[in-house]
Amino acid sequence: MNRRITRLAVALAVSFAVLVVQLTNIGFLRADELRRHELNTRAAAAAIGSARGAIISADGETITPDIDPDDSGAVQVRTYPHGSLYAHIAGYLSPAAGASGLERSWDGELSGNALDVAVTQLADLFVDSGRVGDVILTVHHGVQLTARAALGDRDGAVVVVDPATGAIVAMWSRPSFDPNAQVVLSPDAVAASASPPVARAYQRHYALSADAVVHATGDELLGGARRQLGSTGIDLPGEPDGAVFGEGVPLTPLQLALAAAAIANSGVRMRPYVVHRVDARSASRSGEGEPPTPDASAQTAPRNAGRIFEIADAAGLLARMAAQAQLASIGLAPTDGVELSAAVATGQLLDTNGDRERTGSWAVLLAPADAPTVAVAVLIEPDASLDVGDPQAGGTLATMIAATAAEAALALRAVPTSFEVGP
Repeated sequence: MNRRITRLAVALAVSFAVLVVQLTNIGFLRADELRRHELNTRAAAAAIGSARGAIISADGETITPDIDPDDSGAVQVRTYPHGSLYAHIAGYLSPAAGASGLERSWDGELSGNALDVAVTQLADLFVDSGRVGDVILTVHHGVQLTARAALGDRDGAVVVVDPATGAIVAMWSRPSFDPNAQVVLSPDAVAASASPPVARAYQRHYALSADAVVHATGDELLGGARRQLGSTGIDLPGEPDGAVFGEGVPLTPLQLALAAAAIANSGVRMRPYVVHRVDARSASRSGEGEPPTPDASAQTAPRNAGRIFEIADAAGLLARMAAQAQLASIGLAPTDGVELSAAVATGQLLDTNGDRERTGSWAVLLAPADAPTVAVAVLIEPDASLDVGDPQAGGTLATMIAATAAEAALALRAVPTSFEVGP
């Protein structure tokens, strides 16, 4: 009898220990992860009507206005004045559908719950500071508009990267969606409606191959990109952790853009990011209705994500890409009166559905070719309209789109403060 009691006591003790460990894991170690999970709508519902910071582009365009609850008792909800343009970046905050994009991954900063926003001085430890954080992006509104216009009515993605830092200057995915429609959905409507499309730019892998005409250059680029498959570490939620293997080289357009950027950065890939800084301030507006001046600012520091090309290999690949652009007569509009050359590589998107009547294409472009400060990747999903007699037609179209986006980004060199990194 005593032996049975002892065994039962040991079993209960072990079960209790496992329960304590699990509760500690859920309640403390994984609390933030679970709070930000896409299926958790409680945090989003709790945030509705509470003070919240704004999301602002690098050039000062308001992506979503801040919220400062007044005394009327009326519930204020997030609005997205640019509709689908930033849907896959800013995301949405909905009491029924939850949160996505920056609204989810940077919720603590926007709501003022993050420690570095809530506490900027010793007195904040003892009072409810009523603070929020304004999230300032690396994304430039003008370049984002240009990327959307250049891709037009084709499904795919355009990604523009600063090679030296990894800052995302533009990132457009089509199809997109209207985040305002998600905010007003009831729980029943959420269950009945289709989910918003995934971001083609960083959430979907594509099987890519190099053009036969310039096979070696394209293969070398894709080979470098494949050396760092999996998550890029971008500060947005929902990026796949691993690669999807199959025919061709499976990459997201973001991974393709980062590989091209590494060529311009002596072979080193940088971690991509869309948040330049967070400005902490009081949530209450001034008498004129304007948000108060921020009293603290935290900037994102560029991070080295590893070398994917040797220095000599990167230099050689850049030279071959520049020669390819010259042969194809690909030039860019003059910037500040100076003619600029480009470096390009193109390829095909393999049709994994086995429908050989349709083709897709991709292109990367670095500019200016002698010392690139802009890296662009364009992917066009399979489209019957690309099936013309010239096998390079798709690649040429993707290159033209990339050149248009690059020209818009290069024009920012006259105002380079958008994504400078401070001390």
